[in-house]
Amino acid sequence: MFIRKFASIAALSLSAIASFSYADAAHAMSFTMGTGTTGPNGETNQGAYTKDKNAITIDFNDTKNEKGKKVDGKAPTTGFAQYSFSNSTSKVASTNWAPTGPDGEVNTSKHLQVFDNSSVTISLQSLTKSFGLDWGAAHPGNTLSFFNGDKLIQTFTTANMGEFALYSMLHSGPKADGAKQLADGKYYQGNGYVQFFAQNSNEYFNKIVISQKGGGGFESDNHSFRTVPEPSLALGMLAIGGGMLLRKRKNQKALNLG
Repeated sequence: MFIRKFASIAALSLSAIASFSYADAAHAMSFTMGTGTTGPNGETNQGAYTKDKNAITIDFNDTKNEKGKKVDGKAPTTGFAQYSFSNSTSKVASTNWAPTGPDGEVNTSKHLQVFDNSSVTISLQSLTKSFGLDWGAAHPGNTLSFFNGDKLIQTFTTANMGEFALYSMLHSGPKADGAKQLADGKYYQGNGYVQFFAQNSNEYFNKIVISQKGGGGFESDNHSFRTVPEPSLALGMLAIGGGMLLRKRKNQKALNLG
């Protein structure tokens, strides 16, 4: 499993088919719904990835160590994003319900599964302003909650997403939140790369809880994070008129967690 960090400072550019804002009385985090993109080396069988090339991405994939030995993909328990499971029913695995690729391709890689009345908590080492995930197959009760410490910032569910980017015939299901009826008269569950954004500093978060309320499961893949710039870095950017502080690197760096 890899964490990929693209170490350049640039404006966030996402090509999304829709953009939404969902608010309660105090907060108004927003999200975009799109198809995402292929893997960093053009892979089409690993689900959809973020188009934000400055993001930290956790893909849960198998990898190899320096001796060429296979290392099983897993959710990291150390480093920037630390995953903890409420019980043993949730897991990282490869299944038929994996989120699809950007054009609906079959995802044969490992992904995160959160099952009935369980949760996975992602604890982040620093404040973060954006989180993305390849979401699918969407199911009623899929729930994402954002926190700063123990303070709840906002919760999103399948019902808040509206229409997903695509509906794969790989994932048939009942008429329910996250599903759509296609030309054959059957209902299919939604897939899409969803990116959530803090709109101001009051909505920066350092913890995310992924949970499934009721029956079914919440499958996701290729989690991406954009951290809040360090104050010294932000001041440096202002000092040069908001220009580029670091030259964009041509090649991404990968840290093998195995």
